[in-house]
Amino acid sequence: MKRLLILFAFAISFFSFSFEYRGEGFKLIVATTIPVETTLKYDGNAKAYKVWIDAIKNAKKSIDFSEFYLTGKDRWPLSPVVEEIVNAAKRGVKIRFLVDVKMLKNSKELLDYFSKIPGIKITVFNWKHLTGGINHSKYFIVDDKICFVGSQNFDWRALKHIHETGILTDEPHIVKALSLIFNADWNYNNGDRSAYKKLSKKRVSFRKDIFLTGSPQEFLPDGMRFSLEQLLEMIDGAKKEIKIQLLNYSTYVHGKNLRFDTISKALINAGKRGVKVRLMVSDWNLRKPGIESIKELSKAKNVDVKFVHIPVSKKEGFIPYARVIHSKVVIIDGKEGWVGTSNFGYDYFYSSRNVEVVFRIKKIIDQLNRNFEQLWNSQYAHILKPKVEYKQPKVS
Repeated sequence: MKRLLILFAFAISFFSFSFEYRGEGFKLIVATTIPVETTLKYDGNAKAYKVWIDAIKNAKKSIDFSEFYLTGKDRWPLSPVVEEIVNAAKRGVKIRFLVDVKMLKNSKELLDYFSKIPGIKITVFNWKHLTGGINHSKYFIVDDKICFVGSQNFDWRALKHIHETGILTDEPHIVKALSLIFNADWNYNNGDRSAYKKLSKKRVSFRKDIFLTGSPQEFLPDGMRFSLEQLLEMIDGAKKEIKIQLLNYSTYVHGKNLRFDTISKALINAGKRGVKVRLMVSDWNLRKPGIESIKELSKAKNVDVKFVHIPVSKKEGFIPYARVIHSKVVIIDGKEGWVGTSNFGYDYFYSSRNVEVVFRIKKIIDQLNRNFEQLWNSQYAHILKPKVEYKQPKVS
């Protein structure tokens, strides 16, 4: 009886937010970050930093973090997250961090701090001799029961100064698949070169109304779909409208003499058959060569492109790598949604680790629609004009 009460309290605490979807056998919430000092509203979304803190507070056995980098040990609102991680480790929760090798310099302070705490283990993700890609995924798993997947990096700016979108769910098939991926990545980067061969033999299955996709294709469990394949199917199946929000969109492939125009062709074809396509990217996409990709796409029939500029903070001044939209969201016909970690470019799908949650749940899609429309119609969103030479934004 006592154990049941503890589990019940855990569930209530974990999903005690203003917007919650209760499905058959699972729950789900949309957790966002709205940049401070803007007129944008949360509009019923949970605040991501509160979701993170609540999740960590309720951990009983384990927390696994797969992150691009870690930064902001003493900066609010990441500082209380860090404090709760330390508290969890002290009460016996086993914590693992998987962090990308190319961002170790950015992660040094927090890695040094965490490495001295018993119960916290750190592994460096390095695919240099595999695909050359990075660990671009951003997710964590609590007690192998609940997971968070979204655009938020483990970064104080991602919880305060950047527009972000994530999903918290206890859907068991998604949690299982994500755990298999984490363990394969962890084991491979700890020397098990057969980790992905073993992963490919692990069978997963999903519900039809909510499931997980990932990249690259060859490093997924059996039964899990390649994200690009899923995305193209969604675009090709659109009847009325496609809405996309990203940090950046590019048809150029770094270091290779080829173009990645697979998604562009699909979107252009959608426009030709009468589908209204709206793409919203950050002003970082005004930099070369990405600017050419979105200008080209904006010329297509029934395709509108907007870039979003978030003003510099009046209170904190210029903040490097912040004041930007970073969400990765796709909405098809108001019936199908996608929230994940990939921008639209070659490396995100073919070289780097990324994951996406795809769902056909009207209440959640309606929530994402409201978020998209609020930003699209805001003072911060501007129609891209192909003939205009834009000034490149200051990023760092």
